[in-house]
Amino acid sequence: MPAKPVLCRLVQVFSESGKFVNRELTMTEKFHLGLDVGSGTCKFAVMSQQGTVHYSDYRASHGRPLQVAYDLLSSVEQEFGTDGIRTISCTGTGGKRIASILNVPFVNEVICHTKAVEFYHPEAKTIIDIGGEDAKLIIVNSNQNSEFYIQDFALNTVCAAGTGAFLEQQASRMGYSLQEFSKMALKAELIPSIAGRCTVFAKSDMIHLQQNGMPDYEVVAGLCFAIVRNLKTNIAKGKEIKPPLIFQGGVAANLGVRRAMRETLVSGDQEFLVPENFKIMGAIGASLEGMRKGNQAYYPGKDGLVEYFNLDLQDAERLRPLRSCGQPGKAEKNPCIQNNYQSDSSRGRKGAPVKAYLGIDVGSVSTKLALLSDEVEYGSILTSDKQLRVLAKTYLSTSANPLEALKTGMQEIYRQLEQEVQIAAVGTTGSGRYLSGDFVGADIVRNEITAQATAAEYINPGVDTIFEIGGQDSKYIFLQDGVIKDFAMNKVCAAGTGSFLEEQSVRLGLDVKDFGNLALSSSAPVKMGERCTVFMQSDLVHFQQKGAVKEDLAAGLCYSIVTNYLNKVVEQRQIGENIVFQGGTAYNEGIVSAFESMLDKEIQVPEHNEITGAIGAAVLASREQTGQTAFKGFDLNNKDYTTRIFECKGCTNRCEIQQIKMEDEDKPFYYGHRCERYERDAVKPENKVPDLVRYRESAMLQWSSYQAEIPADSNKAVIGIPRVLYFQEWLPFFSKLLTELGFEVVISDSTNKDLVAQGSSKMITETCLPIKVANGHVQNLLHKGVDRIFLPQVCTLPGFDQENGFGQVCPYVQGLPWTIRATFDFESRNCKVYTPVFHLGKNQEIRDKEWKEFAGSLNVGWGRMKKAISSAWQAQNGFQEQIQARGREILQNTPSDQKMFLLIGRPYNAFDPGLNMDISKKLQKMGILGIPLDLLPLEEMSSKTELSEMYWTYGQKILIGGRFVQEYSNLYPVYLTNFSCGPDAFILHFFEQELGERPYLELEIDEHTADAGVVTRLEAFWDSIKNRQDSPDSRPPFVIHRPEYRKDSVLYLPPMTDHLHAFASAFAHNGVAVELMPDSDEYSLDLGRKYTKGKECLPAVITTGDIVKKATARDFDPNRSAFFMPSAGGPCRFGLYHQLHRLVLDDLGMNNVPVYSPNQSYTLYEELGVLGKDFNKLAWKGVVAVDLLIKFLLETRPYVENKDLVNRTYNYYLQAVSERLAEGGDPIDIIVEASQKFRDFPGKTDQKKPRLGIVGEIYVRSNPFANEFIVQNLEELGVEVWLPTISEWIHYVNYTGRIAAWSEGDKKRWMGMLMQTVIQDWMEKRMEKKSNGWLRSLPEPKVKDLLKDAKPYIHPRFEGEAILSVGKSLDYMDKAVNGLVNVIPFTCMPGGVVDALFHRIKKVKDIPMLTVAFDGQRETNTKNRLEAFVYQVKQHACK
Repeated sequence: MPAKPVLCRLVQVFSESGKFVNRELTMTEKFHLGLDVGSGTCKFAVMSQQGTVHYSDYRASHGRPLQVAYDLLSSVEQEFGTDGIRTISCTGTGGKRIASILNVPFVNEVICHTKAVEFYHPEAKTIIDIGGEDAKLIIVNSNQNSEFYIQDFALNTVCAAGTGAFLEQQASRMGYSLQEFSKMALKAELIPSIAGRCTVFAKSDMIHLQQNGMPDYEVVAGLCFAIVRNLKTNIAKGKEIKPPLIFQGGVAANLGVRRAMRETLVSGDQEFLVPENFKIMGAIGASLEGMRKGNQAYYPGKDGLVEYFNLDLQDAERLRPLRSCGQPGKAEKNPCIQNNYQSDSSRGRKGAPVKAYLGIDVGSVSTKLALLSDEVEYGSILTSDKQLRVLAKTYLSTSANPLEALKTGMQEIYRQLEQEVQIAAVGTTGSGRYLSGDFVGADIVRNEITAQATAAEYINPGVDTIFEIGGQDSKYIFLQDGVIKDFAMNKVCAAGTGSFLEEQSVRLGLDVKDFGNLALSSSAPVKMGERCTVFMQSDLVHFQQKGAVKEDLAAGLCYSIVTNYLNKVVEQRQIGENIVFQGGTAYNEGIVSAFESMLDKEIQVPEHNEITGAIGAAVLASREQTGQTAFKGFDLNNKDYTTRIFECKGCTNRCEIQQIKMEDEDKPFYYGHRCERYERDAVKPENKVPDLVRYRESAMLQWSSYQAEIPADSNKAVIGIPRVLYFQEWLPFFSKLLTELGFEVVISDSTNKDLVAQGSSKMITETCLPIKVANGHVQNLLHKGVDRIFLPQVCTLPGFDQENGFGQVCPYVQGLPWTIRATFDFESRNCKVYTPVFHLGKNQEIRDKEWKEFAGSLNVGWGRMKKAISSAWQAQNGFQEQIQARGREILQNTPSDQKMFLLIGRPYNAFDPGLNMDISKKLQKMGILGIPLDLLPLEEMSSKTELSEMYWTYGQKILIGGRFVQEYSNLYPVYLTNFSCGPDAFILHFFEQELGERPYLELEIDEHTADAGVVTRLEAFWDSIKNRQDSPDSRPPFVIHRPEYRKDSVLYLPPMTDHLHAFASAFAHNGVAVELMPDSDEYSLDLGRKYTKGKECLPAVITTGDIVKKATARDFDPNRSAFFMPSAGGPCRFGLYHQLHRLVLDDLGMNNVPVYSPNQSYTLYEELGVLGKDFNKLAWKGVVAVDLLIKFLLETRPYVENKDLVNRTYNYYLQAVSERLAEGGDPIDIIVEASQKFRDFPGKTDQKKPRLGIVGEIYVRSNPFANEFIVQNLEELGVEVWLPTISEWIHYVNYTGRIAAWSEGDKKRWMGMLMQTVIQDWMEKRMEKKSNGWLRSLPEPKVKDLLKDAKPYIHPRFEGEAILSVGKSLDYMDKAVNGLVNVIPFTCMPGGVVDALFHRIKKVKDIPMLTVAFDGQRETNTKNRLEAFVYQVKQHACK
């Protein structure tokens, strides 16, 4: 029931005595209305001029925000009359649309919440607001005039969770009211660890804990603390939360979250306040703003909303309507909706007992049971030629208590029986298969993949493709001759499962049973995002706010779920012709129809689709059980059991153990452990396969020189090494080096859950798991008391490519020595961090120079340093020789018919037991030998592997591992990676090409990953390959196909920035037929997602889509076409775009279409020079000219009312410059004219607005579609925006190219690049001098000055955009900009480094800074953040 509106008939007035007194409200009073329309609720507050709230309400919108807002306004008018409301102001994610319709003020919600707190609690320093779909952290302060201002703020991003809607979903799933849910956490003593970063992760953790018997109240407490931990880690990200802390928003009603706030964020109740009107503080702030605006906020009445209720969305892309799959002629063979099975037991149980097989599937959301028999003539026949029939079945909610659900299910199965049965065998499957198997006495326990495949093949012989979408996970299975050939499960960020459908049904106010039929009634489904639940939900909110009807939203969600499944689960895997759709979600006819619409293939839904997992378990039990069954009987409902949760302290893993003691059982069962300590039937040591991961770790430590703790009697200087990242491979080298130099080396503890949690909680930017854990290891060293830490910037490592001899290290790892200083204040701890720069893979001259620099910093002589280096190499080589000898022994002595898993990945994620989910122990329990990649003699295979363009060292090793798999028929790869791993997003493409037809398992691990999911995937992979017969493959190595570029081809340039117009003209003048591709758009994005894996960064996705869009156009001639995409040598992913594009074109059958990719190194101008002798000169003139035109535009448009005229003028001069360059001329006179035109532009005002400087990734900041037109959006908010020049990047390429040429001893190329730089400098300064005189953003600094300015924050040898962004930010500040915006793609590695360094800069420079990450999804939150940021900037400018 919604809360009743609150009506106050008293008003506070200021009396003659100087105090507020109450008096009765009269109808002559004028009031101020604040309306807050959020993503899931609508709130309002009616306030008097004196600040008393007289009337308020809070209602769920259920997908009808306009209608609910109208109803609320109606109730206000009924109480006060239209004339009684003087002003109205709107806020919230949906308030902007209502404000636009009614033509009344809109106020950003961050501002409103701040205003309300300032009114009630001016003593506040921190505000936390958690509502239905979003969360805010606002740091406030007062200036010298006691004026309240926003010092900093943060909002949840698309991947954040822990909001009110999620709490409601979990309360509903667990069967509690919100009030009960709120109080439960207060009972908990043990607070379990639950992921709070994402709804999918959190829900998985909760379900896992519940299935292992943890009490509900402790699970709820874990969730509440996870929400607060998420806010601190993923929203605050290092921002200091100062008391007093004000907690408001709907979630502030939850007592468990309040408890978590008090215990986690503040030190006492006096520092923690929950306002009386915590639910409506946003509306109160809007009302206060209405008072301030006065007549500008005049209330026009509610009636203006009516005509917009059902108004079609003009800007929404629509999809074709879904059609019922139950159409005539099809319904009989493909009934989409089946009634639950009901056996007729009215006759009573008769006759002798029949033999039967029981299958049980305990899933995350539901529990399914099926009883099969081949000795009866009644029941549902599964197939026409098989004898097993379904005697009974049941499908019920797990309701967070799997054992109770199982007891109920067993009772229901028995109730349905027509005669007594003798259970011959029992099989269990699902995520709760081990718990349920122990409870009922199962004979076989099998993973869900195998069970679903068995059922599908049994019911429908000849099936080749299985789609299964359950309550919490999704599966794809491909069968060949009835055997699993390939499979995939949703990864940590996949979505669109049954529980998601239930959640969205609640949001839309629907019964989930009606969802499919409602979707089929849509005439124009709305196209939505599909990447994950948060993105889908974000789009749902977006279109709800725009007035989309429920039918179109439901149909759009069906399409999104299917698109997500095909893109994120199936990816590019094979889909056959005989497709079955299994799982409870197959009851939704809208989903079935969406599959058929997108695939243009028939989708079959079996009769018992909702219990196919249980059927598969029963069929497997009937086939595999030979002896007496272990079944404990149907009377489990009468058996009691007790549960106990405790933390094992036997090792650093600190496993949370769930003990379940069952009645009449001597020994309890234990779950949640990673070792044999609690095994009832442990494997005898002599029968175990070796644990080679731990063998590797032991060998590494054996060859290292270290102490675990600081020795009490040591006189040496102590230095700490964190046992992470490259140290997981190079610890012998560096520990020996430092020991020889006179240090006592102390290493951090082995990775465990505490270090993972500590590291994750310290993060100030979003990174991969290994970087998070590195923070935990540094924290561990500090706890040990070390006062020196060794953390070098390792740029390159020895490589395996015979031509180059080295490989790059990823930007996150290179940047750690600099970003970690934003996390830890080492100076206050009197801890010195040594951060020398090493290129361990470069030539001897470069290495010696760096070693000498390091020796000088330590006051160590060169002779001693050389001796230490020699000893270090001996230790490192000894370690590698030992483990490789063991690897050769394994390969030689293992029979060819004994299959092994090759563990592939980086040493720091694949071979660290604390980071790889202890995979070697899991394999050991399964009896499978797992070999770490490092144990293989990789050098022996490097000549057989194409590595010339794989510039990451670990990428080279991974590709060589793929070649080993081809050479050894009994090796099957398990690829361990992490969520948001940038390099793996590309390496996986090439790894798959190297493997050919050989299957592999990808395990994506993050801090939230549960053991159960890893075990399921390992078991399923083993089941899929254990009967395979593969032969060694001696085919040539995979090589990227490179058709030669011909000048008579049309060269297509990607749409990125207007500078490409100048490039096109330079190409054209040199006789190259060139064409700019159409602007990027939603179609580009869709195609890009279709042909990528969903891991790649946004620029890679969009450029791929742009190329596919052009290549598949009707007028495209593949015989006379080529695409332009420069390459690079890393460490950013950009250098591999062209290889990805090559693979995509090959997939399209366009092997003959070249991708022209000049390398941005010291060979750049030579490679470009082949196009014509004038190309480089003309292209450079064009770049400088367009840079200046953009400056003219950006420093003029904010001050002219007629924006369209300014844009047309800019385009006119852009065209003029392009035409001049095409003629081979100099555009300088055009630029001079343009400068004068913009300087004296008609209507240009002298008013100066706050200025924002944008930095970040070059593609996204330059491409308006990619950055959602951020420049225009910011200008509309009242600021002037500056962008870095493209010439800056080219200058930087010249700079690094000269360094590379010199270091490689190529003096000729070095001199050529130096001359090129001198000429370019002269041209640039000449054009700037003749055209300038009024631009505030000039002069542009030289690259060496940018690097010099950035050096205190990041070393100049950190190559790429990150250091330029830092240097440019400092240059902006020197030019008195008022704020900085870091514009990056989601998961951008250099961009993440800059985001972390922003925190360091901000400690020194008092200026607002914001990082905005784009992923191509519509995100209402982005505009909210920009609005709040501009407000902060304006406040800062006035301080």
